[in-house]
Amino acid sequence: MTNEKSKINAMGGDNLSLPIGIRQRNHLNIRVNDKNHWVGEQFRSVNHKFCTFEDELFGYRAALKIIAVTYRKRGILQLSGVISTWAPRSENNTSMYFAYVLARLIEKMGIQKVDDFFMPEPCITFKDFYVSLIHYMAMVEIGAENEKFINDKKISQAFDMLFPGL
Repeated sequence: MTNEKSKINAMGGDNLSLPIGIRQRNHLNIRVNDKNHWVGEQFRSVNHKFCTFEDELFGYRAALKIIAVTYRKRGILQLSGVISTWAPRSENNTSMYFAYVLARLIEKMGIQKVDDFFMPEPCITFKDFYVSLIHYMAMVEIGAENEKFINDKKISQAFDMLFPGL
């Protein structure tokens, strides 16, 4: 049983009061798309709007692939572009999402406040950046009060799966 499943079961089973991202092991609320067949995705989704993964590890891997590979190929190289593409204004308070993630990254990385942040190339020296980015985006998606469900060790493993040898 995964760490997250243990936490959910300790709270009384698959608690429907928990956000769907937790219940479906998809902390970043990746939408179902027939063009994508993610590693570890379960195709009998309880909610057909969002993917369900066997383990949150695979949800983190899919999010990293979208952000660090797909967005990069599309030329989305600034954090503001990543957030506005991930969480469009039509569905989210994108400016608050961006401000929250940027503030946490600045605090964690110990850099001065900047107007925007360029996304680094995925490599060993920036692994911590991507782990933190996914962590803080998940906090927005599932709610900061549910941070205990976010597993940085699994985000790190997902990075290693996607970028082996870095």
